[in-house]
Parts: sequence; C-alpha cells; structure tokens
Amino acid sequence: MNTSLIQIKIKNEKYESIIKTLISKSIYYQDLVVKENEILLKINKEDYKYLSHKYKETVILKYLGINRFLAFIKKHYILLLSFIFTYIVLLVLSNIIFNIEIISNNTELKRVITLYLEDYDIKKYKFMKSNKELDKIKKKILEENKNTLEWIEIERLGTSYVINLTERVINEIPNEDTLTDIVAKKDALITYIVTKQGTTLKEVNEIVKKDEIIITGNIIKNEDIVDTVKAKGEVYGEVWYTVTTTVPYNHVEYMSTGEKINHIYIDLFGKKITLMGKYDTKESLNETSVLIDKPYLFFKVMKEEKNLYKYVQKNLTEDEAYEEALKRSDKSITDKLNKDEYIIDKKVLKINKYSSKIELEIFYKVYENIASEKEITFPEPEEGE
Repeated sequence: MNTSLIQIKIKNEKYESIIKTLISKSIYYQDLVVKENEILLKINKEDYKYLSHKYKETVILKYLGINRFLAFIKKHYILLLSFIFTYIVLLVLSNIIFNIEIISNNTELKRVITLYLEDYDIKKYKFMKSNKELDKIKKKILEENKNTLEWIEIERLGTSYVINLTERVINEIPNEDTLTDIVAKKDALITYIVTKQGTTLKEVNEIVKKDEIIITGNIIKNEDIVDTVKAKGEVYGEVWYTVTTTVPYNHVEYMSTGEKINHIYIDLFGKKITLMGKYDTKESLNETSVLIDKPYLFFKVMKEEKNLYKYVQKNLTEDEAYEEALKRSDKSITDKLNKDEYIIDKKVLKINKYSSKIELEIFYKVYENIASEKEITFPEPEEGE
C-alpha cells in the first residue's frame, strides 16, 4: 500500500485532458471518480505540485497514510507540544519531594536524622529516591546511629516521605572516666556556687579570671591530693559588658510580618511560568534557588522564597532616639542569655548627640552561668618511674 497518497479534487477540467496528463507524466493515480464538473482521484503528494500548477482549481481534500499523520502534526503542533511539555512537568513534579514528616517523640533524634537525610539529598524540592537507593540510605543511617536508633522506615506517599523512627533504649552507666575541673568561662565576680563533687577553690564575692579553676576534681585533705574525680557543680557570676549603640533620628525600620511564601515556577528561556505560590509585592526579601536543572530538560524549576515585611518611616525626637538606643542595647545582651540569666544593672557611660543621630555607651552587669569543664591532665611519667 502506498502510504504517501493524498486525495485531490480538480474542477472545471475535461476528463480526457487530465488522463492524458497523468499518462504522459507517468503520474501514479488510483480511485479516479468523475462527478459532473469535478474529478476526484488519489495521487502521490509529490505530484500534487505539478497538477495544481497546471490545473488552477486543484485542491487537496484529505491526506492519506503517513501524510495524514504529518498534516495533523503540522496543524496541531502547538497543542501537541503543550501536551508533551505538560506531561514532562507533571512527571517531574510527581517525583519531587514536597513534604517530609519524621515520626518520633525524641526531638533531638528527629533533628539528627533530618541532618542525615539532607546529606543524602532527602529534603524538600529534591527528587525522590528509588527503592534501591532508599534501602542503602536506611542501612547507612542505622550503621552511623546504632547507639540511638533501632530501626528507620522511609515510606513514600505521593510527593511526601513519612519517616518512622524506632529509638534504641540502652541503659548506660554515665561515663565518669574523664576527670575534669570546673573553670571560669570569662572574667567575673562569683555570686553563686554549689559544689556537688570535687573541691571548692573559690568563694562567693571572689573575682575570677577566664580559665581560672573554681571547683577542682582533685580531692584534697590536709593539703594533699588523695583522689581525682570529675568535678560537678554550678557556678554563676556577675559578668561585665560595654555596648555602644547608634540610632539615627530619621530612618526606615523593616518589620517582618512572619509570613513566608514559596513561589515555585518554571524558568522557560527566561520566562516565568508559575506552578504554585505566585505573590506579587515589593515588600519582601527574596531568596531564589534552583530545584531542578538537568541537561536533558529545556527548562529549570526554581523556588523563590519571599519573606514578607512592612516598613515604617521613623522620625524620632532626641528623647525617643535615646530610648530606642537603650532598647537596642538591652536586646543585644538578652539575645545571648539563657532563661536563667539576666541583666543585673546597667549604666550609661557616655552620650554623644549629633545632628542626625545619637550614640550611647552603656555598661552592663549581667548574671550568667560561668562554669565550664576542663579536662585534668597529668604529667607524663619519667623513664624509670
């Protein structure tokens, strides 16, 4: 069967003239039908050009075989390309991780396993792993966490991973092998001290320098060391800071709204095609990262993280700028403190007022935990001892 045929119609031409042309030019034809003032026949597509040039009222009625398929492609190529592109995008997106849920009551274990999973590229907006890869990853995680993890199961649910952790319970005896002193983290005035194990060398209201021993692991009797243990205790002290803060009278404050929007889009030759999370605003701090960029794809999948904020124009008086400087200075201290630590007292040492800003130098007394462990080292025995 000839697969390159087309069916044509020639109008207002004599049958004998057409037959003569077909024979003289050795044009293959079939299914010739005469209807009043028109003639229908099937010919090869290559011969159509000659006949249409010779007979002006020659038109193609339909394509046959492969020509029909090619004509359909030519007519609907945009639709077909869109379908193929959509299929590729859906195929790619269906194999991207959009959510990870780790099931465990142990917060620290969840944090550690999250870091391990990220090392193996199991995190949001990365490609799903094959079952073979998952088995290898589970085996490695178990090997590297054999003291804390009994079992790990990674289950794929659509575009999500659900990770079930079984914690290993080991009744361990605390390690007392390391012999330590408790030393001062920084220069301070001791305000509170409790010794649970070891020998106290310092007292309340005594000033200590950084790395000076406060509680030693050496057990001392009659000025002789009779034993050495791991020193235990709590030491808090008054620590001193000087902070310099500058506040302009007129400035813009950017205040985060706490709202975050993830805009996922396809970068197709520089054009953005949104997949999810489109949000147009000028009041956001944006971070853009590449989710998918493969050499065999003609597009990239991008993530634009929008951290929304609002901004306020501040026009402060001298007094207001002074209060703002105090507030910022306090925050610079409290941000570094734990729950049981606090500012004891503060004093403004210096105020510099300029035409556009105010500058404060403030001295702080802060109640802090100043205890730090330091291993006790012993001198190497000399030869012969």
